[in-house]
Amino acid sequence: MKRKKQAEEAAERALIPADPKAKRYARGAQGQEDATGFADSMSDAFKQSNEKKYFALLIVAAVIIVILLVGALSDILTLCFNINRWFGYAMVALTAVLIALFVVRPIVKVAGARFFITDVTSEKCDMARRRNYRALKDIARALVDYNTSPRYAKFRYMSAENTDKLQAALDEGDKSSLKTTLKQIYSTDVASCANSLIWKSAGRAFLTTSISQNDKIDAISVLLVNLSLVKQIVGIYGYRPSFAKLFRVYVAVLRNSLIAYGMQNVNWFNVFGKFFTGIARKIPFIDTIVDSAVQGTVSAFMTVLVGYKTKRYLCSDYKKQEKLDVDLKDAVDVGDDEVKIASAWAKEIQRENDAKAAAK
Repeated sequence: MKRKKQAEEAAERALIPADPKAKRYARGAQGQEDATGFADSMSDAFKQSNEKKYFALLIVAAVIIVILLVGALSDILTLCFNINRWFGYAMVALTAVLIALFVVRPIVKVAGARFFITDVTSEKCDMARRRNYRALKDIARALVDYNTSPRYAKFRYMSAENTDKLQAALDEGDKSSLKTTLKQIYSTDVASCANSLIWKSAGRAFLTTSISQNDKIDAISVLLVNLSLVKQIVGIYGYRPSFAKLFRVYVAVLRNSLIAYGMQNVNWFNVFGKFFTGIARKIPFIDTIVDSAVQGTVSAFMTVLVGYKTKRYLCSDYKKQEKLDVDLKDAVDVGDDEVKIASAWAKEIQRENDAKAAAK
Protein backbone atom coordinates (compact mmCIF):
# COMPACT_ATOMS: atom_id res chain seq x y z
CA MET A 1 0.00 0.00 0.00
CA LYS A 2 2.83 2.35 0.86
CA ARG A 3 4.54 1.75 -2.47
CA LYS A 4 1.26 2.26 -4.29
CA LYS A 5 0.73 5.58 -2.53
CA GLN A 6 4.27 6.69 -3.37
CA ALA A 7 3.70 5.73 -7.01
CA GLU A 8 0.51 7.78 -7.14
CA GLU A 9 2.29 10.80 -5.64
CA ALA A 10 5.09 10.44 -8.19
CA ALA A 11 2.53 10.31 -10.98
CA GLU A 12 0.92 13.48 -9.68
CA ARG A 13 4.28 15.26 -9.59
CA ALA A 14 4.98 14.13 -13.13
CA LEU A 15 1.65 15.32 -14.46
CA ILE A 16 1.48 18.66 -12.64
CA PRO A 17 4.26 20.98 -13.80
CA ALA A 18 6.43 22.84 -11.34
CA ASP A 19 5.33 26.15 -12.77
CA PRO A 20 3.28 27.86 -10.02
CA LYS A 21 1.07 29.50 -12.64
CA ALA A 22 -0.03 26.12 -13.94
CA LYS A 23 -0.77 24.98 -10.39
CA ARG A 24 -3.00 27.98 -9.89
CA TYR A 25 -4.94 27.03 -13.01
CA ALA A 26 -5.41 23.52 -11.67
CA ARG A 27 -6.70 24.81 -8.36
CA GLY A 28 -8.91 27.33 -10.15
CA ALA A 29 -10.55 24.57 -12.18
CA GLN A 30 -11.62 22.93 -8.92
CA GLY A 31 -13.53 26.09 -8.01
CA GLN A 32 -11.03 27.41 -5.46
CA GLU A 33 -10.42 31.15 -5.62
CA ASP A 34 -6.73 31.87 -5.38
CA ALA A 35 -6.04 35.25 -3.81
CA THR A 36 -2.67 35.40 -5.50
CA GLY A 37 -4.33 34.70 -8.81
CA PHE A 38 -6.73 37.57 -8.26
CA ALA A 39 -3.88 39.92 -7.43
CA ASP A 40 -2.03 38.87 -10.56
CA SER A 41 -5.09 39.23 -12.75
CA MET A 42 -5.84 42.68 -11.36
CA SER A 43 -2.38 43.83 -12.35
CA ASP A 44 -2.37 42.09 -15.73
CA ALA A 45 -3.84 45.11 -17.48
CA PHE A 46 -1.18 47.37 -16.02
CA LYS A 47 1.62 44.98 -16.94
CA GLN A 48 0.66 44.98 -20.59
CA SER A 49 2.72 47.43 -22.59
CA ASN A 50 -0.40 48.67 -24.39
CA GLU A 51 -2.10 49.65 -21.13
CA LYS A 52 1.09 51.20 -19.79
CA LYS A 53 1.38 53.31 -22.90
CA TYR A 54 -2.18 54.58 -22.69
CA PHE A 55 -1.91 55.19 -18.96
CA ALA A 56 1.11 57.40 -19.65
CA LEU A 57 -0.77 59.14 -22.47
CA LEU A 58 -3.70 59.70 -20.12
CA ILE A 59 -1.38 61.46 -17.68
CA VAL A 60 0.01 63.57 -20.54
CA ALA A 61 -3.53 64.52 -21.61
CA ALA A 62 -4.38 65.53 -18.03
CA VAL A 63 -1.23 67.67 -17.81
CA ILE A 64 -2.06 69.38 -21.11
CA ILE A 65 -5.59 70.10 -19.89
CA VAL A 66 -4.23 71.70 -16.72
CA ILE A 67 -1.67 73.75 -18.66
CA LEU A 68 -4.30 75.05 -21.08
CA LEU A 69 -6.58 75.92 -18.18
CA VAL A 70 -3.82 77.85 -16.44
CA GLY A 71 -3.05 79.62 -19.72
CA ALA A 72 -6.69 80.61 -20.09
CA LEU A 73 -6.62 82.12 -16.60
CA SER A 74 -3.24 83.81 -17.00
CA ASP A 75 -4.71 87.21 -17.90
CA ILE A 76 -6.88 87.23 -14.79
CA LEU A 77 -3.96 86.17 -12.59
CA THR A 78 -1.74 88.87 -14.10
CA LEU A 79 -4.42 91.47 -13.37
CA CYS A 80 -4.59 90.25 -9.77
CA PHE A 81 -0.83 90.68 -9.37
CA ASN A 82 -1.07 94.18 -10.82
CA ILE A 83 -3.65 95.08 -8.19
CA ASN A 84 -1.66 93.69 -5.29
CA ARG A 85 1.16 91.21 -4.95
CA TRP A 86 -0.37 89.27 -2.06
CA PHE A 87 -3.76 89.35 -3.69
CA GLY A 88 -2.13 87.75 -6.73
CA TYR A 89 -0.62 84.98 -4.61
CA ALA A 90 -3.98 84.37 -2.97
CA MET A 91 -5.66 84.06 -6.36
CA VAL A 92 -2.97 81.65 -7.56
CA ALA A 93 -3.60 79.48 -4.51
CA LEU A 94 -7.35 79.65 -5.09
CA THR A 95 -6.87 78.74 -8.76
CA ALA A 96 -4.74 75.74 -7.78
CA VAL A 97 -7.44 74.53 -5.38
CA LEU A 98 -10.18 74.96 -7.99
CA ILE A 99 -8.16 73.11 -10.63
CA ALA A 100 -7.51 70.29 -8.17
CA LEU A 101 -11.21 70.03 -7.33
CA PHE A 102 -12.81 70.43 -10.75
CA VAL A 103 -10.15 69.09 -13.13
CA VAL A 104 -7.64 66.81 -11.43
CA ARG A 105 -10.07 65.17 -9.01
CA PRO A 106 -12.59 64.04 -11.66
CA ILE A 107 -9.82 62.56 -13.80
CA VAL A 108 -8.24 60.76 -10.83
CA LYS A 109 -11.61 59.40 -9.68
CA VAL A 110 -12.39 58.05 -13.13
CA ALA A 111 -8.92 56.53 -13.59
CA GLY A 112 -9.15 54.86 -10.18
CA ALA A 113 -12.61 53.38 -10.73
CA ARG A 114 -13.33 49.67 -11.11
CA PHE A 115 -12.66 48.11 -14.49
CA PHE A 116 -13.01 44.84 -16.35
CA ILE A 117 -10.13 42.87 -17.78
CA THR A 118 -11.05 42.31 -21.42
CA ASP A 119 -7.75 42.03 -23.27
CA VAL A 120 -5.88 39.02 -21.88
CA THR A 121 -3.85 36.11 -23.15
CA SER A 122 -5.37 32.64 -23.07
CA GLU A 123 -3.24 31.58 -20.11
CA LYS A 124 -4.67 34.42 -18.01
CA CYS A 125 -8.23 33.98 -19.19
CA ASP A 126 -9.42 31.89 -16.24
CA MET A 127 -8.21 34.32 -13.61
CA ALA A 128 -9.58 37.24 -15.63
CA ARG A 129 -13.02 35.62 -15.52
CA ARG A 130 -12.89 35.26 -11.76
CA ARG A 131 -11.56 38.78 -11.30
CA ASN A 132 -14.31 40.18 -13.54
CA TYR A 133 -16.94 38.33 -11.52
CA ARG A 134 -15.50 39.84 -8.38
CA ALA A 135 -15.70 43.27 -10.01
CA LEU A 136 -19.33 42.59 -10.97
CA LYS A 137 -20.20 41.88 -7.35
CA ASP A 138 -18.43 45.04 -6.19
CA ILE A 139 -20.28 47.09 -8.81
CA ALA A 140 -23.62 45.57 -7.81
CA ARG A 141 -23.00 46.32 -4.13
CA ALA A 142 -22.04 49.90 -4.96
CA LEU A 143 -25.20 50.39 -7.03
CA VAL A 144 -27.38 48.97 -4.28
CA ASP A 145 -25.69 51.05 -1.57
CA TYR A 146 -26.07 54.27 -3.56
CA ASN A 147 -29.70 53.69 -4.47
CA THR A 148 -30.74 52.68 -0.96
CA SER A 149 -28.80 55.28 1.01
CA PRO A 150 -30.99 58.04 2.54
CA ARG A 151 -28.16 60.47 1.82
CA TYR A 152 -28.69 60.11 -1.94
CA ALA A 153 -32.47 59.76 -1.88
CA LYS A 154 -32.91 62.68 -4.30
CA PHE A 155 -30.41 61.26 -6.78
CA ARG A 156 -31.53 57.64 -7.04
CA TYR A 157 -31.72 56.42 -10.61
CA MET A 158 -32.61 52.74 -10.13
CA SER A 159 -36.17 51.61 -9.56
CA ALA A 160 -37.01 49.98 -6.24
CA GLU A 161 -37.87 46.76 -8.05
CA ASN A 162 -34.50 46.52 -9.79
CA THR A 163 -32.69 47.43 -6.58
CA ASP A 164 -34.45 44.61 -4.74
CA LYS A 165 -33.65 42.15 -7.53
CA LEU A 166 -30.00 43.11 -7.47
CA GLN A 167 -29.82 42.78 -3.69
CA ALA A 168 -31.50 39.37 -3.88
CA ALA A 169 -29.00 38.18 -6.49
CA LEU A 170 -26.14 39.30 -4.25
CA ASP A 171 -27.61 37.60 -1.20
CA GLU A 172 -28.15 34.34 -3.07
CA GLY A 173 -24.68 34.40 -4.61
CA ASP A 174 -26.25 33.40 -7.92
CA LYS A 175 -23.88 34.45 -10.68
CA SER A 176 -26.37 33.91 -13.49
CA SER A 177 -29.06 35.93 -11.73
CA LEU A 178 -26.58 38.70 -10.93
CA LYS A 179 -25.47 39.01 -14.54
CA THR A 180 -29.04 38.96 -15.85
CA THR A 181 -30.21 41.60 -13.38
CA LEU A 182 -27.24 43.87 -14.01
CA LYS A 183 -27.73 43.61 -17.76
CA GLN A 184 -31.37 44.58 -17.37
CA ILE A 185 -30.50 47.53 -15.11
CA TYR A 186 -27.83 48.80 -17.50
CA SER A 187 -30.22 48.67 -20.44
CA THR A 188 -33.05 50.46 -18.60
CA ASP A 189 -32.42 52.56 -15.50
CA VAL A 190 -28.72 53.28 -16.01
CA ALA A 191 -29.02 53.95 -19.74
CA SER A 192 -31.93 56.32 -19.14
CA CYS A 193 -30.02 58.19 -16.43
CA ALA A 194 -26.92 58.45 -18.63
CA ASN A 195 -28.96 59.87 -21.51
CA SER A 196 -30.52 62.42 -19.18
CA LEU A 197 -27.09 63.48 -17.89
CA ILE A 198 -25.76 63.84 -21.42
CA TRP A 199 -28.54 66.15 -22.55
CA LYS A 200 -28.48 68.21 -19.35
CA SER A 201 -24.74 68.71 -19.78
CA ALA A 202 -25.31 69.67 -23.40
CA GLY A 203 -27.81 72.28 -22.22
CA ARG A 204 -25.29 73.72 -19.78
CA ALA A 205 -22.63 73.86 -22.49
CA PHE A 206 -25.10 75.64 -24.79
CA LEU A 207 -26.02 78.26 -22.20
CA THR A 208 -22.50 79.07 -21.03
CA THR A 209 -20.96 79.37 -24.49
CA SER A 210 -23.86 81.28 -26.01
CA ILE A 211 -23.99 83.82 -23.18
CA SER A 212 -20.32 84.37 -22.35
CA GLN A 213 -19.06 85.68 -25.73
CA ASN A 214 -15.50 85.22 -24.50
CA ASP A 215 -13.21 82.61 -26.01
CA LYS A 216 -11.40 81.69 -22.80
CA ILE A 217 -14.56 81.46 -20.74
CA ASP A 218 -16.10 79.29 -23.46
CA ALA A 219 -13.11 76.94 -23.43
CA ILE A 220 -13.08 76.65 -19.63
CA SER A 221 -16.83 76.10 -19.34
CA VAL A 222 -16.89 73.40 -22.03
CA LEU A 223 -13.89 71.71 -20.43
CA LEU A 224 -15.46 71.62 -16.96
CA VAL A 225 -18.85 70.46 -18.25
CA ASN A 226 -17.29 67.63 -20.25
CA LEU A 227 -15.04 66.46 -17.41
CA SER A 228 -17.98 66.43 -15.03
CA LEU A 229 -20.10 64.51 -17.55
CA VAL A 230 -17.50 61.77 -17.99
CA LYS A 231 -17.15 61.40 -14.21
CA GLN A 232 -20.91 61.19 -13.70
CA ILE A 233 -21.41 58.58 -16.43
CA VAL A 234 -18.63 56.40 -15.03
CA GLY A 235 -20.15 56.87 -11.57
CA ILE A 236 -23.63 55.66 -12.49
CA TYR A 237 -22.25 52.66 -14.41
CA GLY A 238 -19.93 51.78 -11.54
CA TYR A 239 -16.83 51.10 -13.64
CA ARG A 240 -14.58 52.79 -16.18
CA PRO A 241 -13.48 51.76 -19.68
CA SER A 242 -9.93 50.66 -20.42
CA PHE A 243 -7.14 53.22 -20.36
CA ALA A 244 -6.95 53.18 -24.15
CA LYS A 245 -10.62 54.12 -24.46
CA LEU A 246 -10.41 56.55 -21.56
CA PHE A 247 -7.55 58.33 -23.28
CA ARG A 248 -9.68 58.75 -26.40
CA VAL A 249 -12.49 60.20 -24.30
CA TYR A 250 -10.23 62.83 -22.72
CA VAL A 251 -8.71 63.69 -26.09
CA ALA A 252 -12.27 64.38 -27.26
CA VAL A 253 -12.82 66.57 -24.18
CA LEU A 254 -9.66 68.52 -24.97
CA ARG A 255 -10.73 68.87 -28.60
CA ASN A 256 -14.13 70.24 -27.57
CA SER A 257 -12.48 72.85 -25.38
CA LEU A 258 -10.18 73.99 -28.18
CA ILE A 259 -13.09 74.15 -30.64
CA ALA A 260 -15.06 76.31 -28.20
CA TYR A 261 -12.02 78.58 -27.87
CA GLY A 262 -11.58 78.97 -31.62
CA MET A 263 -15.22 79.57 -32.49
CA GLN A 264 -15.12 83.09 -31.06
CA ASN A 265 -12.75 84.09 -33.86
CA VAL A 266 -15.33 83.32 -36.56
CA ASN A 267 -18.06 85.75 -37.56
CA TRP A 268 -20.88 83.27 -37.98
CA PHE A 269 -23.34 85.91 -39.14
CA ASN A 270 -21.18 86.46 -42.23
CA VAL A 271 -21.17 82.71 -42.84
CA PHE A 272 -24.95 82.35 -42.55
CA GLY A 273 -25.81 85.90 -43.60
CA LYS A 274 -27.19 84.81 -46.96
CA PHE A 275 -30.09 83.15 -45.14
CA PHE A 276 -31.12 86.50 -43.66
CA THR A 277 -32.61 88.87 -46.19
CA GLY A 278 -34.86 91.89 -46.10
CA ILE A 279 -36.46 92.58 -42.74
CA ALA A 280 -34.53 89.76 -41.03
CA ARG A 281 -31.28 91.70 -41.42
CA LYS A 282 -32.81 94.67 -39.60
CA ILE A 283 -33.51 92.71 -36.41
CA PRO A 284 -31.53 94.34 -33.56
CA PHE A 285 -28.40 92.41 -32.55
CA ILE A 286 -29.11 89.73 -35.16
CA ASP A 287 -25.39 89.17 -35.72
CA THR A 288 -24.76 88.60 -32.00
CA ILE A 289 -27.78 86.31 -31.73
CA VAL A 290 -26.60 84.19 -34.67
CA ASP A 291 -23.04 83.97 -33.33
CA SER A 292 -24.27 82.95 -29.87
CA ALA A 293 -26.70 80.36 -31.23
CA VAL A 294 -24.09 78.73 -33.46
CA GLN A 295 -21.43 78.65 -30.74
CA GLY A 296 -23.84 77.22 -28.19
CA THR A 297 -25.19 74.62 -30.60
CA VAL A 298 -21.74 73.38 -31.62
CA SER A 299 -20.58 73.16 -27.99
CA ALA A 300 -23.73 71.26 -27.03
CA PHE A 301 -23.34 68.88 -29.96
CA MET A 302 -19.70 68.13 -29.10
CA THR A 303 -20.68 67.51 -25.48
CA VAL A 304 -23.32 65.02 -26.61
CA LEU A 305 -20.68 63.21 -28.67
CA VAL A 306 -18.37 62.91 -25.65
CA GLY A 307 -21.19 61.58 -23.50
CA TYR A 308 -22.31 58.93 -25.96
CA LYS A 309 -18.72 57.95 -26.72
CA THR A 310 -18.12 57.31 -23.01
CA LYS A 311 -21.35 55.35 -22.77
CA ARG A 312 -20.49 53.28 -25.86
CA TYR A 313 -17.05 52.41 -24.51
CA LEU A 314 -18.52 51.30 -21.17
CA CYS A 315 -21.07 49.06 -22.87
CA SER A 316 -18.36 47.65 -25.13
CA ASP A 317 -16.18 46.63 -22.18
CA TYR A 318 -19.15 45.05 -20.43
CA LYS A 319 -19.95 42.93 -23.48
CA LYS A 320 -16.31 41.89 -23.84
CA GLN A 321 -16.08 40.66 -20.27
CA GLU A 322 -19.27 38.67 -20.83
CA LYS A 323 -17.61 36.87 -23.74
CA LEU A 324 -14.76 35.80 -21.46
CA ASP A 325 -17.15 34.37 -18.92
CA VAL A 326 -17.59 30.68 -19.72
CA ASP A 327 -18.01 27.72 -17.40
CA LEU A 328 -14.59 26.54 -16.27
CA LYS A 329 -15.83 22.96 -16.08
CA ASP A 330 -16.77 22.97 -19.74
CA ALA A 331 -13.87 24.88 -21.23
CA VAL A 332 -10.48 26.15 -20.17
CA ASP A 333 -8.54 28.23 -22.65
CA VAL A 334 -4.85 27.48 -22.46
CA GLY A 335 -1.93 28.65 -24.45
CA ASP A 336 1.08 26.44 -23.70
CA ASP A 337 1.86 22.79 -23.05
CA GLU A 338 2.41 23.11 -19.31
CA VAL A 339 -0.93 24.76 -18.74
CA LYS A 340 -2.61 22.17 -20.96
CA ILE A 341 -1.21 19.40 -18.76
CA ALA A 342 -2.37 21.17 -15.61
CA SER A 343 -5.79 21.76 -17.15
CA ALA A 344 -6.17 18.11 -18.13
CA TRP A 345 -5.11 16.99 -14.66
CA ALA A 346 -7.54 19.43 -13.04
CA LYS A 347 -10.40 18.04 -15.14
CA GLU A 348 -9.45 14.52 -14.11
CA ILE A 349 -9.51 15.51 -10.44
CA GLN A 350 -12.88 17.18 -10.95
CA ARG A 351 -14.33 14.03 -12.50
CA GLU A 352 -13.03 11.94 -9.61
CA ASN A 353 -14.53 14.33 -7.08
CA ASP A 354 -17.87 14.26 -8.90
CA ALA A 355 -17.81 10.46 -8.93
CA LYS A 356 -17.08 10.34 -5.19
CA ALA A 357 -19.88 12.81 -4.49
CA ALA A 358 -22.30 10.74 -6.57
CA ALA A 359 -21.26 7.54 -4.76
CA LYS A 360 -22.05 9.10 -1.40
